[in-house]
Amino acid sequence: MDASVIKGVEGLELNGSDAAIRKSSSIRRIAVEGYDSSSRKDVVEEGLRKHFASRGIKLIHAFAHELDFNRTILCRCGLIYVNEEDEEKALTFDGSDMGGRILRFTAYPFDSNRLDHFFATPEAQDKYRQRVLNVTGFDTSLAEDEVEEMARGVFPGSYCSVLEEVVFVHLRGKDAVEKALILSGRSVGGFNLVVNAVLPLRKDSGGGVSLARILAMAERTEAIRLAKGKRTKAARLD
Repeated sequence: MDASVIKGVEGLELNGSDAAIRKSSSIRRIAVEGYDSSSRKDVVEEGLRKHFASRGIKLIHAFAHELDFNRTILCRCGLIYVNEEDEEKALTFDGSDMGGRILRFTAYPFDSNRLDHFFATPEAQDKYRQRVLNVTGFDTSLAEDEVEEMARGVFPGSYCSVLEEVVFVHLRGKDAVEKALILSGRSVGGFNLVVNAVLPLRKDSGGGVSLARILAMAERTEAIRLAKGKRTKAARLD
């Protein structure tokens, strides 16, 4: 890969103080409340996509919280992401009905943290949840392995695949996906990248357990085992 491209990519690594990048994104973030938060994550997200599609707006991404292991509701607030030109129209649907429930929409810019307390509840499975992003803007006339290397440079920790002019970027965790959305519409390493969509989650048949939840359960079990071991060791020392 060209050294100038690498330098350009590395120079755009996001951090909490990089307000300029966050404000210049072509994607806007909106907080959502009022939906049935006891429903499955994939059901809520698909419902929000259909709700806006029927009103002429295509969501770039919809995010709803997962229920915990005991099906406890951890958070009643979700997020939707729209193109900049659709934000004003999307907010006019504040108070609209979805399945008998009244939705409330609030603009929530990327450089704002005023609603962060709603999303502070830890979700162990979220960091294992893989989402696939449809991204265009890379020079796909290059060799496929070069394009994939460039994409991984822009989206650290990702797995990437190329199909014609589209690069499918596989990322894990809400924060990683949001950082990718923030870069949409910006020139990165000489490429004007656009995140066209975050693909919907595969529908849960209801009879199985997702890999994300299995890994989260394993992590929780290990944490309990370690805590028990520490208590046993402390008791022996007393």
